[in-house]
Amino acid sequence: MLLAGSAATAANDQAALAEVLQRVGERVQQYFTRAQSIVCLEIVGLMPVDSVSSLSRGRTVESELRLSWQPTEEVPVPIEARTLREVIKVNGHPPRKDDSDNCTPPEQNTSEVQPLSMLLPQQRHEYVFTHGGQGRVDNRAAILLNYRMVDKPSVTSELVNGNEECVSFALDGGMRGRIWIDAVTFDVLRMDQSLIGLVDIPLPKKAANRSRWGSWTMERWDTSIRFKPVSFQDPHETLVLPASSTSFRITRGAGVPRLRTSTQYSNYRRFLTAGRILPPK
Repeated sequence: MLLAGSAATAANDQAALAEVLQRVGERVQQYFTRAQSIVCLEIVGLMPVDSVSSLSRGRTVESELRLSWQPTEEVPVPIEARTLREVIKVNGHPPRKDDSDNCTPPEQNTSEVQPLSMLLPQQRHEYVFTHGGQGRVDNRAAILLNYRMVDKPSVTSELVNGNEECVSFALDGGMRGRIWIDAVTFDVLRMDQSLIGLVDIPLPKKAANRSRWGSWTMERWDTSIRFKPVSFQDPHETLVLPASSTSFRITRGAGVPRLRTSTQYSNYRRFLTAGRILPPK
């Protein structure tokens, strides 16, 4: 009887988890559909910790962001949504083409995967989800989900514009985290993510020749994103959108080994495309 009861409890837990994933996945799809007509201002502050690099005084990058989500008849639910970025100011001034210090993620990444894409049906198989209990965010009851990426970490790297001091790398797999989901609306209220273990980053040949070790090792990469409701008029609508994010990264061997990043999202507004009808010739 005890074993039967335990099996029934496990089955109920799995059914409840599946329902939460389905509900939050549907909510994310609705969010992507509605948010693709919205732009916002992103202000990223990058501050090295105990660094003597050219970035030691910090760097502030302001950009305009919008969401790209393009369902079609053949693919009604795309595998991911992307954030598109246009840098408008660096340290309070328009960006310069000959700026040798522009080796920062917001300046080099004009497009990146929207983090909530992981909750879409086509991506959930890449993660192992478990219940994390109950919690609260901004006085709202929340369902907690823990997750772990199935794939082991893999890294690709390349030089940016041939600059040996500017290495861009992409990390796939090797992360785990926690998601806070509104218990009533199933909106995502908070997302945390961190490395499961150490990750080696192979360097392009030119950069490896300049490095003491020939590669970097990422020891830590913690990220936290907070979401808050934003209201719009004409028509009236309220969406739960990113409000802020923080990140702390330790990369042994890199020119900036310890980097703290703080991001604010503000000035949300709708953008509308306009057109005019030309009279016949």
